[in-house]
Amino acid sequence: MPDFQKLRAVLLDRDGVLNEEPGPPLTPEEFIWIPGSAEAVTRLHQQGLIVAIVTNQSVLARGQLAESGLGMIHQKMCKELAEVGGQVDGIFYCPHHPKWENGRLRATPLSPCGCRKPEPGLLAQAGAALGFTPDEAVLIGDKTSDFEAAARWGCPAIGVRTGYAGSDGNCERDPDVWAEDLSAAVEGLLRQKENCLP
Repeated sequence: MPDFQKLRAVLLDRDGVLNEEPGPPLTPEEFIWIPGSAEAVTRLHQQGLIVAIVTNQSVLARGQLAESGLGMIHQKMCKELAEVGGQVDGIFYCPHHPKWENGRLRATPLSPCGCRKPEPGLLAQAGAALGFTPDEAVLIGDKTSDFEAAARWGCPAIGVRTGYAGSDGNCERDPDVWAEDLSAAVEGLLRQKENCLP
């Protein structure tokens, strides 16, 4: 485990970390929590940590989902989280895809937008909006693009073996440490933080 003595914020990928893959869900009904994940977010919240979701949502660029639909999915997610005493402090998503726009394939692919992971823009947005720096944060994700985004921004990453479990093949990047799922990641994180207390 990296040293989390200064930890103030936990950044969470969504699909494959909070909710079941295959994803992403296109309706609220398709958003199904990975067992224990809502309770893990609640533990982070109850410890006074900032919790932010940072997620690529190219379904918007592909035309599979409107922003209003994404909002409904997140409303359900937040409602069910509140039912177990948890909450997130912010949801940051990238709506772009280099090959798609408004449900149509682009004639010429775009350069990276800066917010689509593995670019670190979403992490930086969350830090700026919620008031934390890379050395005060950790990212928990299931894809190599999550781990690469964390490395580019300058914060450690915990990989979970749910979702893609690092098999997406997008980047040549491993997390700093692996955990079985979000529950195990949070358990290890909070234990490490407690050990750092004077």
